[in-house]
Amino acid sequence: MDIASVPKVPFQGPGDEDPNWVELYHRLFRGRYLFLGKPLDKQAADQIIKSMIYLNQENKSEDFLFFLQCRGGGMTLGVAVYDTMQYVTGEVSTIGIGLNASMGAFLLHGGTLTKRAVTENARVMIHQPHMSPYDNPPGPLGSGFDAFYMRNLRQYVARIYAKTTKQNFRLIYQLLERDIYMGPDDAIEFGLVDQIGVEGLNWPEAQYVNIEPYDDTNGSIFMD
Repeated sequence: MDIASVPKVPFQGPGDEDPNWVELYHRLFRGRYLFLGKPLDKQAADQIIKSMIYLNQENKSEDFLFFLQCRGGGMTLGVAVYDTMQYVTGEVSTIGIGLNASMGAFLLHGGTLTKRAVTENARVMIHQPHMSPYDNPPGPLGSGFDAFYMRNLRQYVARIYAKTTKQNFRLIYQLLERDIYMGPDDAIEFGLVDQIGVEGLNWPEAQYVNIEPYDDTNGSIFMD
């Protein structure tokens, strides 16, 4: 993305005497807004994990808002992000928009209980986790090890689903043998999410500041 096309917004950080104009993505990061809008690959997983750990070490009590529109991705990567979500001490509110499938559904359901939401037009799909192109490791790891490791991860995902949704483990394992698509009401009834819409979630307090309009002498920062 052309850096000139990134909007700038006013932000006054801790210890700043005056607000500054910063890029929108910097403001979202400082507000603990996280986004996953594509299949989960290594780059996206690394960014989410590093951001959550850094922000948690900076303030262990502040909460996160994690927006997801993820059609799947690597199983090892998804489990790593899920484990990080459980590690941080701040609550993680997850908001599903669009379609969240496979590892996207697993991460959506992995938010703090009572803090998992989907929009009215969102959909969720669960199925048996399997090896994906995002899981292909570089180097000489043998296929025997891969099969053993992936089998353990599949069992781990199924156990987590059963624990979180309060469903029978055997039922979960049977359902995961095929693609199960759910609308918002079905996802709530199954126990994957808690509510439709974001009312009641932990939104960070907006920092409204008085500042002169941004002066971009090199051209508008917004696309006409």
